[in-house]
Amino acid sequence: MAMSVERMRTAQLVEFNKPYQLCERPIPQCGNNDLLVQIHAAGYCHSDLQVFQGQFSKGGFPTKLPLIPSHEPAGIIAKVGASVKGPWKVGDRVGVLNFKKACGECVGCGQLLRRTKRTDPRFCRNREMAGFKDDGAFAQFMLADPATTVHLPESVSFEQGAPLMCAGATVWGALQKLKPEVQPGETVAIVGIGGLGQLGIQFAKAMGYKTIAIDNRPEGRLLATEVSSKLKPDLIIDSSSPDASEQILDYTSGEGLAGVVVCNDSIQSNSWSLQQLGNRGVMVPVGLPKDKWQFDSEALVFRELTIRGVYVSSAEDVEKMLEVVAVYGIESNVTRVDFDDIPGIVEKYTDKSMKGRLVVKIA
Repeated sequence: MAMSVERMRTAQLVEFNKPYQLCERPIPQCGNNDLLVQIHAAGYCHSDLQVFQGQFSKGGFPTKLPLIPSHEPAGIIAKVGASVKGPWKVGDRVGVLNFKKACGECVGCGQLLRRTKRTDPRFCRNREMAGFKDDGAFAQFMLADPATTVHLPESVSFEQGAPLMCAGATVWGALQKLKPEVQPGETVAIVGIGGLGQLGIQFAKAMGYKTIAIDNRPEGRLLATEVSSKLKPDLIIDSSSPDASEQILDYTSGEGLAGVVVCNDSIQSNSWSLQQLGNRGVMVPVGLPKDKWQFDSEALVFRELTIRGVYVSSAEDVEKMLEVVAVYGIESNVTRVDFDDIPGIVEKYTDKSMKGRLVVKIA
C-alpha cells in the first residue's frame, strides 16, 4: 500500500466482533511532552480479544470506536518532545506500557501523591489506555508517555520485547504480590500456561521458587516444557486429572501450595486453584472473567488465605523485570503475524492449537 510521508498504515476496530480493517491514518503529532515511537512489533493478548468482543464497551473506561488495537508495543523513538526530560533520544529501543498521562488531580492521583509524593498513571481515573479506550500499537507510529516508557535491553528483540509490555509486566507483578508471605524455596504454582503463564514459570524459577506448571490443555503443558532448561518447572500437572490435587500434596509433603498465580479467567479454574493452597497461602488471580469470581469462604477463613489483586506493573518494576529477562534469557514462545494478516488474527488467537504469544511484525 502506497503511503505519503504524513500518513501511516494501521489496523482499526470499527465494529465489535467484526474483523479489524486495514487503513491509513495521519501520523500522530508529537507534543512537547510526548515521545513518538516507530513501532516494530506489537503483541496480541486476551485483553485485546475482550476489547474486540466489546467487554469493555461499558464501565469506567469504555472502549470508543474506531480504535487502533494492541497494548504491547516495542520499537524505536522517532521524535522527542521539546519539553521531555530524562534519558530519551531518537533511536532508543523502547517498550511502551498501556497506561499514560496521569492528570495529577483526580482521587487516584491524589492518594498516591499523599503516600508516595508522586503520581502513577496506572491509577489515574483520567488516564489514557492504549488499545483499550485509546489508540494502540497496530500502527507504524504511536505516541508514548515518557513516564510509562522503558528502555529495552540490547539482548531483547522487538518481537520478544512486545509481550513483556503486558503479559510479562502483568505476571511479573502478580509474582511480586506473593511477597512477603511466600519466600524463595517455597512452592508456587502457575495455573494456565499461555502467553502469561509461560513467562510466569520462568520468572518464578528466576525468583527462587519451586515451581509447578498447571494446565488442563495438552498445548499448555507442552508449552511449559519449551523453556530454557534452567528455568523449566519442577512439576507439570494436568488439572483435569482426578489426582491433580493429590499430586500437589505429594510434592509439597502434604502442606499444599504457598502461592498460586492464575493466568486465566475461568471461574472454575480460579475456584479450584484456591483450594490447592496450604495454610496462609496467597493467591493472585490475573484474568478478568465476565462474571464474578466465586471462592470458598470456609477455605478463606479457616486456612487464613489471602487473595490479592494485581494490575500491570509500574514502569519502575518493569525495568527491574527487564534486568531479570536479560540475565536469565527469558523468552516467550512467539508466533509472528504479518501486518496484512491482522484482519484474521482473532481466528488465529482462538484456535485451540494456539500456544504462546501472537506478535505482529509492524516494521
